[in-house]
Amino acid sequence: MPTRKETLWFIALALLLSWGVGAWWLLDERRFILIRLLMCIPAFVAMGCAWAFRREAPRAAGFAFTGWRPWLLAMAYPWIMILVCLGLAYLWRALSGRADFIYLRPLAEFKFGISKNLGFQGLPALGFAAAAWVVLLLPWLLVATAYRAQWPDRLKAALPSPWSWLHHAFRAALFVPTFLIHGVFPGELGEEMGWRGHLVRRWADRPLVAVAITMPVWASFHLPVIFSSAQKGHPVLNAVFLLSIAAAAVPFAALYLWGRSVWPCAVLHLSWNLWNPIVLGNVYTGHAGLFGGQVRIFNGEALFGLIFNAILALWLITMWRREASRTRASLPEG
Repeated sequence: MPTRKETLWFIALALLLSWGVGAWWLLDERRFILIRLLMCIPAFVAMGCAWAFRREAPRAAGFAFTGWRPWLLAMAYPWIMILVCLGLAYLWRALSGRADFIYLRPLAEFKFGISKNLGFQGLPALGFAAAAWVVLLLPWLLVATAYRAQWPDRLKAALPSPWSWLHHAFRAALFVPTFLIHGVFPGELGEEMGWRGHLVRRWADRPLVAVAITMPVWASFHLPVIFSSAQKGHPVLNAVFLLSIAAAAVPFAALYLWGRSVWPCAVLHLSWNLWNPIVLGNVYTGHAGLFGGQVRIFNGEALFGLIFNAILALWLITMWRREASRTRASLPEG
């Protein structure tokens, strides 16, 4: 099947199914498990489409470790964004004279999902979150290392022919720690297997097309959020939120195209979802983070985050356009 038709099938199924789960979640927003399920739908649809149309295994998304640099950039990116947003927020506070625009909350209390009684105040929450972040990354590093070292392929080659199928069981077993630590629905990995490991990969030879598709699609995937109790009734803020997601799709795509592995994108997604709400507040719940004030302006998924990601997206798109122009110019005429 041509890539264009396959892409349309994937987008239609992924969005319709995710919107269905999103509508179910909106009936009772306390059912956070539905959000995790919703985040995994792109992976389920991607695996189904890849097998139905191309007989591709899930590992085609890129499970191997491809170097530390994409991983390190993925880890650093949310903090770079946070620092830029904080800088813009304090600059606006100084220019406007509004001390309530942004302020540090040193005694802010954070509850973590491991236990309802497990909470930390202020900066110690960062230490616990950092420890949890490392624990969450370790099972992904295990899988990436296993595929880099070709353990499943080596096992298949070492087994007698009647038992060679056991390499499939070994591949599945490599993900057991992920399900044990992240839960039955590892949402960040699920999204990245779909949006980047499938959709961007299909158009990897045409980055401008890849981002032109994933920008509106990834934003559309988040539509149920704007109907939640924390966001509904604020159309301007809703539009900024969706635009920030669309802009962020560009650096996510660039990271996948650079690393050719789904893991750096998953690391970036996880790091973003952890650090942005802890430091800058949570636009999904409306709760402040270590910094309070106009969270819906200076958050990484609000106006200042949109500015940061849009500038980076514009730079990346300009680079890709120049590369495309050079490629066309180098082709022989006729």
